[in-house]
Amino acid sequence: MNQAGAGAPNSTKPAGPGAPQAQGDDVVLQWTARDRWFFAVLSLVILVLTAIQFARLAGWGLKPLQVIRPESRKYEFQLEVNTGSWVEWMQLEGIGEATARKIVADREKNGPFRSVDDVARVSGIGPATLEKIRPWLTWEEAGRDGTGQAGPR
Repeated sequence: MNQAGAGAPNSTKPAGPGAPQAQGDDVVLQWTARDRWFFAVLSLVILVLTAIQFARLAGWGLKPLQVIRPESRKYEFQLEVNTGSWVEWMQLEGIGEATARKIVADREKNGPFRSVDDVARVSGIGPATLEKIRPWLTWEEAGRDGTGQAGPR
């Protein structure tokens, strides 16, 4: 008994990783009971948050959104038939890029339009299209005292 603590039944020396555990310790795969509880609570929280996220993505519990739209607005501009560019002509409903370019090309080739009705001379502008765009077209008589007074529609 010359060695201190030799043969003592209650040794305070910590057990190494390969040493057998005492019967009072609750360690499984190097996880203590506290570690397992923490992991279980953390897993439960992640599961609940995932379920909430899936419910939100599925739209569960959402009320339909009520959209209040203002009255539909009509075109608020007027297009002068003898000065409008093809880009301005394209803004009118029923007039595409090709037709707008035809209108400008016709005006450059055959001279200015003598009235709003004269726009019908362009191929691709029929009576129905002309009536549809008529409210937004204006015509100014060229050379009238240099004032540029608006002419009849």
